[in-house]
Parts: sequence; C-alpha cells; structure tokens
Amino acid sequence: MMVSTTFGYHAAEDRIWLSCTGWPHRLWLTRRLVHDLLVLATRALEAAPPAQADARPAAERVAAEHDDSLNRPRAGESAQPLRPGRESAGAPELATAELCLQVGMQCNAEQAELVFRTAGGERRLLLTRPGLHRWLHALHRLLTSARWHEWPPLSDWLTRSHLPPALQALLRVPPEADGNAPAQRR
Repeated sequence: MMVSTTFGYHAAEDRIWLSCTGWPHRLWLTRRLVHDLLVLATRALEAAPPAQADARPAAERVAAEHDDSLNRPRAGESAQPLRPGRESAGAPELATAELCLQVGMQCNAEQAELVFRTAGGERRLLLTRPGLHRWLHALHRLLTSARWHEWPPLSDWLTRSHLPPALQALLRVPPEADGNAPAQRR
C-alpha cells in the first residue's frame, strides 16, 4: 500500500508536525527528537548492506544512493515536487496531534521502517530506501526553512545541494561577480 506523509513547521509550538495516511492522528516532533531521527537514519543507511556489491566507503556509497534517489524517478513513479505542509495555527488536526516520545528504525538493503512511539502507541512508516532518502531530504529542507541549525553538522550527503551538477553550475556566482576574485599578476 502506498502511503503519503506530510510535515510542516508550526512556529508557535516550535515543533514539526507529521501526518501519514492511515494514522489516526498527526504527531508532534520536537527539535531533540528530529535530531535523534536524523542521526539514527543516517547511521542506519550507512550501516545497512548495499543492495548490490559496492566496495566504496559507506558514506560515499550512501551519498551516491541519495543523489540517485533524488534525481532519478523509478519506473512507474511520477515526479512530484516536495512541498512543505501548511496549516493555520488553529487547525483541528493539530489539536489532536500526539507528542512523539521516541523514534526507532530498522533498515536493510531494500527498505526502512520508522517507528514513532507516543503515549497512545506506535505509529509505523515503511519506506523503500529511495523513499527514505526523499523523505529525509524533504525533512531537511523543512528544518532549513525553520532555521533549526543549532546541533552538530549532519552527514554531508544529507545537507549538501542535490541538484544535478549542470544546474548547480548555473546557480553558482562566479568569483569575480561577488568581489572575491583571486588577485591576478601581470
């Protein structure tokens, strides 16, 4: 079964809300919990065996897998843009949201399962590995817009730009345009 998740930042609560089709209520995720989730997910992806034989170091292999997941749709997938969820401060869905107390994760070469524990029980989210990479990328984009940066840096493959190299080159400002051109000798 295909599931859809949406999350957004709620400034008044200074929390992330997460909803998933099939869950009875949304979840509130605190800064600490989101940090723990990102650390757990990056470590699990790097520790899980690759789907195919790959002798590269784990971080390099997962970085390539992350780039591939973001830039190449799989057969039968439609390319949908990532958009953060938006809710008014008094949205009824947020009034019934449950606080997530702990997160766990199991990951293998094919898929990952996130387990969110609340006072009301567990909420599970099963994702393919490419789906997990996209999910983490969307979450990281949301954290960037919420300005949640006070924790130590995360894995480079999660935080760097994932635009294809040709697009990255178009967006770079040439050194001479920003006043930081190297001195030239004549």
